[in-house]
Amino acid sequence: MTFSQMQSEVGDLLNMTIGANSTVTSTQVKRDLNTARDLVLNRLLTLGQNYFLRIAKADTVAGQSLYSLPQDFRKFVRLEVGYANATDRVKVDQIDLTEIGDPNIDIYSEVDPKYTILGNMFELRPAPTASVEDGLYMIYVENPVDMSADDDTSGLPLDYDHLLTLYASAKGKYTLGLPNEGNNMMAQFNMGLDEMENNIVERNIDSGGTIANVDSYGGL
Repeated sequence: MTFSQMQSEVGDLLNMTIGANSTVTSTQVKRDLNTARDLVLNRLLTLGQNYFLRIAKADTVAGQSLYSLPQDFRKFVRLEVGYANATDRVKVDQIDLTEIGDPNIDIYSEVDPKYTILGNMFELRPAPTASVEDGLYMIYVENPVDMSADDDTSGLPLDYDHLLTLYASAKGKYTLGLPNEGNNMMAQFNMGLDEMENNIVERNIDSGGTIANVDSYGGL
């Protein structure tokens, strides 16, 4: 379902024509559709479903342990580093900030490196001893930009696009002074989230709908 089709469906559910000057404006509907997508994506992430995967590379710098996370970063799926070159990479395992210094956990070497996320950066241990072009190989879940163009899509499985329109319609009902109808639609949205979670757990979906974008990430 395209973004324009979602807006039309919200209008149908509200039994009105959505426009710039309608009681429920097109600006509100667009905002609520994007909010709903964020809520659905958050639920999918808690289930280990990695939609909106991005693959990016970055250079390492000799002696540097701190590196910036990509601006659209949401969570790492896999991080690899090449200490000698970009071809011979090893997987980097994550340890929590509270585990740093623990002699049983905080053990690292160039064949068994570790990383810790610190705000909008991550610390790589041990630090590279040589600068390597494309020495970092990152597979991460990106934070997608809001839908804006008419032909934009949610990137979600098609089965769940209707959840976005239910949420936006519920918010529209509140704006129209119809809280009971709004509560009913919001309940349908939340029930839809639960049903989606049950379906994913039962079917053990771990690859469907994955979108991988490949680019070179600078900014270090």
